[in-house]
Amino acid sequence: MPFPPSAASAPLPQFFALSDAQACHVPAGTLDADNERLQEIGQRVEHLRAQTRHRLIERGADRAGVLQQSLERDVEVSELGQRLAQLDRVGPPACLGFMQTSSGERLFIGRLGLSDEQGNQLMVDWRAPAAEPFFAATHANPMGLAMRRRYRWRKQLIAGYFDEVFDLDHLGDSTSLDYHSAFLVSLGEQRTGKMQDVLATIQGDQDAIIRRPSAGALVVDGGPGTGKTVVALHRAAYLLYSDARMKSRGGRVLVVSPHDSYTAYVSDVLPNLGEDEVLVSTLSNMVSNAGVVGVDPDPHIGRIKSEAAMVDAVERAVQVFEQPPVLPLVVETPWDDLTLSPAHWAAAVDSLESGLDHNAARSQLREILVDQLAARLSGDEVSVSEARHAVATSDQLDACLAEYWSVLDPEHLLRTLYSNAHLLRYCARQLSLEDIDALLEAGAGTAWTESDVPLLDAARALVGDPHSEQVRLRRAADFASERRLMRQVIDDLIASADDKEDLSSQLMNTDLQDRLVRHQAVEEPAGDALAGPFSHVIVDEAQDLTDAQWAMVRRRCPSGSLTIVGDRAQATGGFRGSWAGRLARAGIRDVHVAQLNINYRTTAQVMDAAASVIREQMPEANVPVSIRSDGAPVRYVPPDELEPILNAWLENHAEGIAAVIGHNTFAPRPRVAVLSPEQAKGLEFDLVLLYRPERFGSGVEGAVRRYVSMTRATSQLVVLCDAAGTGTL
Repeated sequence: MPFPPSAASAPLPQFFALSDAQACHVPAGTLDADNERLQEIGQRVEHLRAQTRHRLIERGADRAGVLQQSLERDVEVSELGQRLAQLDRVGPPACLGFMQTSSGERLFIGRLGLSDEQGNQLMVDWRAPAAEPFFAATHANPMGLAMRRRYRWRKQLIAGYFDEVFDLDHLGDSTSLDYHSAFLVSLGEQRTGKMQDVLATIQGDQDAIIRRPSAGALVVDGGPGTGKTVVALHRAAYLLYSDARMKSRGGRVLVVSPHDSYTAYVSDVLPNLGEDEVLVSTLSNMVSNAGVVGVDPDPHIGRIKSEAAMVDAVERAVQVFEQPPVLPLVVETPWDDLTLSPAHWAAAVDSLESGLDHNAARSQLREILVDQLAARLSGDEVSVSEARHAVATSDQLDACLAEYWSVLDPEHLLRTLYSNAHLLRYCARQLSLEDIDALLEAGAGTAWTESDVPLLDAARALVGDPHSEQVRLRRAADFASERRLMRQVIDDLIASADDKEDLSSQLMNTDLQDRLVRHQAVEEPAGDALAGPFSHVIVDEAQDLTDAQWAMVRRRCPSGSLTIVGDRAQATGGFRGSWAGRLARAGIRDVHVAQLNINYRTTAQVMDAAASVIREQMPEANVPVSIRSDGAPVRYVPPDELEPILNAWLENHAEGIAAVIGHNTFAPRPRVAVLSPEQAKGLEFDLVLLYRPERFGSGVEGAVRRYVSMTRATSQLVVLCDAAGTGTL
């Protein structure tokens, strides 16, 4: 493996490609122990990979004549494929560094755990309790450590390492004391448009929150640059690894993203932590095929739709179409006329499974009514199948269901609610008459907007698929046909069998026959993966969610296990009161709040300027203290200097990304994002050019938009405003 020349007297060991400045301070042999462990990790992974690949080829070629063995083979092949993908992440670059105890024992920490053939630990999973001191130890509480070393990997090689000594007796063991922490070095690196890999530099205050238990709702409250998003994403990986409650609920985790740019920005973080199954999505993208066209032209209409009262109105509208008959109904059959009384109907409804949506409940209700009525016919003269067929094909039964429990379409239901004055007034009882009239006059529902999404989601969850009954009947018919064909084949095999231990005797098992049919049949399309339920839901930029959007979140997480990440000072419409009060209004009451108060990302120069903007309108804002003083002063210049400043920056920075925030006509170019303040939330850039922030509005809303935009800059901020030169906004 090639290395750049260095000033060291001996060649650097494999895996280390240090800068000349650091290499010249490393005596020969100092890193031999590190290199030896990394080589062991690499060799062990290659051995496991070869074993897994060999077993995969072996099992893939195994015809496994006995049916049960064939099914087991397919399961094992799938598991082996997943194991190979996992091994690709466990090579030497997965090692974050090591910690050394006062007794001299070294524990190497990695993204995943790894042991040698004898069971000795080569690398401890970062989420394991044994790895906690690597992140949490401080000089005040060293947690039994003498020192720790963090690696900085670059292109499969270690480009630098940073030591922190807790025990002065081990001071001589370090060759690269962490005077400027590994974390600050990582902050100084250029942005790439993707969230940087920060696992090796997780700070103690962040790690403590990551490792909190999953019960209830945990609010991670912190200002810009405190690592809220880092905490949220790593917490997802930690909980899936460590929390037994998560595994008992199926282990599915959802991260709610504020917008698509954020989703792309964080898309690599969880796969790099070994978690491919965690879903990341915006709330709008959870409602597929809705055809959302934008926001409501009238903000007042958007606010009405965002209230919890409208979610309740959708639920009440569904109930309107589930009213029981008040008079007896007659169902005719060739043998007798059967009476379906209101009491019979009520008993059938009481027999429905809980949790069914309207259309699924309708299908089940139909089957229950058929059973009830057919039971009165069957006897000596009429068989059960004849009675059921007669009732099931009755026009009167279909007419009864069509009138008292009709098939609903979610979108049509919501459009009817928006346009039918009587229905809206009956269902939206908590809205004022003025708000109801405003909705009716606005012609809502002609095109879906962002504020319709939570109501569409509620309608789909409550109503279900309008085609579910036809789909169920078609699949049942297909399965029956496949089973008849398979039964014929099985009967022929059994008839010709002499040895009851051979394949044909295996096929006498009815359960196995059904499994074979399902195994051979075309797989049913997967349900909506984003519909839930999830074991845990993480919500980022949660300060802006409306009551209707919180209902979407709660619907997907019935356990109430939530990580809620946000900053009240960045709430677009203002955020008065506490998190507990806000969440109680959304129906979330088991709330615990953890605060992050240190800004690791944004320079002090930028934060000082941003703090004055937000505190003028929100004196109580939680503005974090920056630990970075290496940034450039904030510049205030006229708007026409945008192009020259940006061009000069691009020429002098071969890497990194910039953003122009607030200029909706500026032409995008490579490494430059053009965003509104709302689109910039959760992102970070080396340079931010804030274009005419005086146009962002007044009051709290305008201050928040300016504050959010300014704090996207990690190193340089240029404000282009009409009041340039005043040093204020």
